[in-house]
Amino acid sequence: MCVVVAATLSFACTPRIATNPPTPSMPIAPWTPRPQLRGIDLSPKTPLGLADYAALDLLQPGAVVLFSAQLGDGDPLRWIGTDPQLQRWLEAHQDVTQLVRMWPVRGPDEPRRLAQRIVQLHARFPWIHWFQIANEPDIEWSHADWQSIGRWSEAVWWHVERYRRTHPGAADIRLLFPPLAQGSPLDPEGIGFDAMRQSIELYLDHGDGLAGHEYWDRANVYLVEDRWPSWLQTRLHSVPFFVTECGRRPNADNGWPDEALGHELVAFAQRTRAKMVAPFVLSSPGGSFDQYDFVDRDGYLRPHLFVWGAWGP
Repeated sequence: MCVVVAATLSFACTPRIATNPPTPSMPIAPWTPRPQLRGIDLSPKTPLGLADYAALDLLQPGAVVLFSAQLGDGDPLRWIGTDPQLQRWLEAHQDVTQLVRMWPVRGPDEPRRLAQRIVQLHARFPWIHWFQIANEPDIEWSHADWQSIGRWSEAVWWHVERYRRTHPGAADIRLLFPPLAQGSPLDPEGIGFDAMRQSIELYLDHGDGLAGHEYWDRANVYLVEDRWPSWLQTRLHSVPFFVTECGRRPNADNGWPDEALGHELVAFAQRTRAKMVAPFVLSSPGGSFDQYDFVDRDGYLRPHLFVWGAWGP
């Protein structure tokens, strides 16, 4: 992916200030979730709206990815706020795999403090086990390099491991090594994964996992994971490998969401080695990510949501 596209993807993954009115307390529909391969990224807006919950009821996902700030974890950027209705929804759907993306992601958080935040969130929401420690640090951190990303990821792991061994109730916390931006200037496929092999294997050798972001082009559903080093590819079948973002690359030629995109998502889920697939993104604050939404800015469900819900795994 070119530098412009990588930067655009980073923007697409970055929440903006939400101005939605509070969602009134509403009944939560019971349903049996689909497999983890039929997942979804929850919107970073505050709060989720009625259309978002309607989309979730239609999709009945087996997995969701959310932001730590939605659970009350502090957001110094004041872009995402706590969402009590979402927290009630998560509690009512504990049989859905719930994965928390730690926020903010603008730079490397102090490892000990990040570990403490993860432990505190797990104590408040003990059914949530999976935590993604960062998001595309190769393009979201200034002056990043593979050595610093690897050292930081190892430091976070060791601090969390200390809590897992000593803190009551923390033993079942699971971490995901952060996803990298495909085709970023640091070249994760050609250089980055090899440069951080020791750090990645620290996670994979101890029951934790790896997060990946995979984007393709219209009518050309290729797997970015096929471009990863062979040593990593051979492990993807046997370790927790979660695709926490996927969809079409944000190029003009790839067009707007349509039914074909839904079928592309289904095709990707059938081919990937991942245990979980979560397309980005369910909805958006004020339509900021309108090209990628399952719910548009006016609250209408988009065509690919129906295909993903009807034909997904």
